[in-house]
Amino acid sequence: MTIQQLKYILGVAEYGSINKAAERLYVSQPSITSSIRDAEAELGFKIFDRSSRGVTLNEHGENFVRDAGIVYEEFNGLLNKYSLNEKKTFSVAALYYSFARKAFVEVVKKFSEENYDFSFHEIVAESVIEDVAGGKSNLGIIYLSETNRDLILKSLESNKLCFNHLTECNAFVYMHKNHPLAEKESISLEELSKFQFVTFDTDDLKSFFSEETISHYKLKNPIMVSDRATELNLIKNLNGYTFLSGVSGEDSNDDFITIPLKNHDDAKIGSFELGYITQKDKKMNNISTAYINAIRRILKIDDAG
Repeated sequence: MTIQQLKYILGVAEYGSINKAAERLYVSQPSITSSIRDAEAELGFKIFDRSSRGVTLNEHGENFVRDAGIVYEEFNGLLNKYSLNEKKTFSVAALYYSFARKAFVEVVKKFSEENYDFSFHEIVAESVIEDVAGGKSNLGIIYLSETNRDLILKSLESNKLCFNHLTECNAFVYMHKNHPLAEKESISLEELSKFQFVTFDTDDLKSFFSEETISHYKLKNPIMVSDRATELNLIKNLNGYTFLSGVSGEDSNDDFITIPLKNHDDAKIGSFELGYITQKDKKMNNISTAYINAIRRILKIDDAG
């Protein structure tokens, strides 16, 4: 078995999907599929159970992936220790934000000749914290709301992480320009209850609204998608909608609009605080600073935040 096979297996285990792993590892889906099948044949047991809904680790697979992860990390450590041209790493973990991806692309272009290994992970807030705390990512992009603030701050404290403020933003509804509610100046959750909610599988709705709010306004169970094109297609054809944090320059498309969200008493939903998290005992290096500066430029945030 090769290290490359281990990398593919660990990638599929992490992302829960062969297609996602192929996208994030920059290889073709057939390459990963055949590589895993060869590895399973060599091992004599299946690592993943396959169904129409995707792939999941079975009991043998969970044990194998746990041990394989240790071997893979030790191998990379060995390479880094004895490589004449030791590679540096830069990794970002973030909620689904287009500005975070745009800033990452800028940084990759700027530092592409400096022998970095780059990676970008779009995951839920809890996993963003785990990635930064474990050193898997240099920094993470998250937001604080009235609903999640106390829980997030406690988690950051226990993991020796700090939250760094970037800007304030409000909740917006994102829908097609021909949606029945498209002419309204603001939209309530009550008005949205009869329409289909669509969201990315990395979004954390409970950080946006409390369970009580979701239940009270009887929001329909969301259709979960893993790519932007599918989300927009569903929103357009089902008279659907999703939520955005409303940061300036987040997403632009002439066929889609953003409308301020209001609650039952006609007041806008409370603002969100967008920021990035880092380890308390580590000073940000040049590439991390360049990344945050790129975000500030994209969102037009001045030094006062």
